[in-house]
Amino acid sequence: MRPYAKSWSYLVLLSALLLLLSQCSQNRPEAKGRGFRPNPAATLADAYAPWVNPKLSRPDRKKLPSDLLEALGEKSLQDRDFETSLLHFLEILKHEPARYDLRYKVGVIFLLTGQLEAARRELALVLLHRPEMLEAHEALGLVHLQEKQYPLALQEFQTVLTQDPKRAKARYLLGISLLEAGQAAKALPHLKEAAALEPRQAHPHIALGDAYLRLKDYQQALNCLKKAQMLAPQNQKLHYHLGLALAGQKRYPEALEAFLRAGDEAQAYNNIGVHYFMDGCYEEAARCFQRALELRPTFYHEAKANLNRALEKLHQVQNNDG
Repeated sequence: MRPYAKSWSYLVLLSALLLLLSQCSQNRPEAKGRGFRPNPAATLADAYAPWVNPKLSRPDRKKLPSDLLEALGEKSLQDRDFETSLLHFLEILKHEPARYDLRYKVGVIFLLTGQLEAARRELALVLLHRPEMLEAHEALGLVHLQEKQYPLALQEFQTVLTQDPKRAKARYLLGISLLEAGQAAKALPHLKEAAALEPRQAHPHIALGDAYLRLKDYQQALNCLKKAQMLAPQNQKLHYHLGLALAGQKRYPEALEAFLRAGDEAQAYNNIGVHYFMDGCYEEAARCFQRALELRPTFYHEAKANLNRALEKLHQVQNNDG
């Protein structure tokens, strides 16, 4: 029995990939592969957009010059039309296979669309020829993280930090990988540093709060999560973790309020019911599970099972008292 939560790995991946997506659409490596400079290609796409259909067939796509194909690919990437962006980039790579900046973007698109084997292949090829491309190491680390290959993910993020110890995103992802690997204590210093490097970003503070939750240090978890709340008051993942921290301190009404802000009402009542149950408050737990089922009768089997467990325990207590 446990409170309902979306997959932490999925949420971490999503936030990290949004950063990669931003990098993809705004930057292009220089010819030597060292450093990054702004890419003006998107302005070209804006100029041609009224006259060019982005959903081009392959014969039509082959007729376009590579700079326009790249511009259209960048625009599609910004619009999160990954399929169209991928087709444009792959058409360029047929004629310019050494465009490792585009191969990096192709790898990220594969990662964003869940094609992990293809993403791994493209990113490995990029790093074979451009081992200094830190973004590619981070993307490959995210592939390994999604596959739960934690030692390989740690290796990629550590490689980045060897070259740039103050790179906040890599430090954050290293901490997340340790969390996912069940090593919360080892994750703490990395997440603390990530939060110090990017004090205005909520994600490191949320992850740090989660690490303290796993170590059952509920007050420290609350401290971190309150900082995150000032930065991202609408973040649902933040409120879910706040609910856990408050419930850990047996502040159940406040925990329920946090769970309610984390998602739908039925899930919130199931979550707080689990904590009442674990604390031996079976009558309160049963009321919460019953409320969850009333709010959504087709909720999930766990709520019904939790209700039955709570009622069984409540009957046992009543019989013993009798």
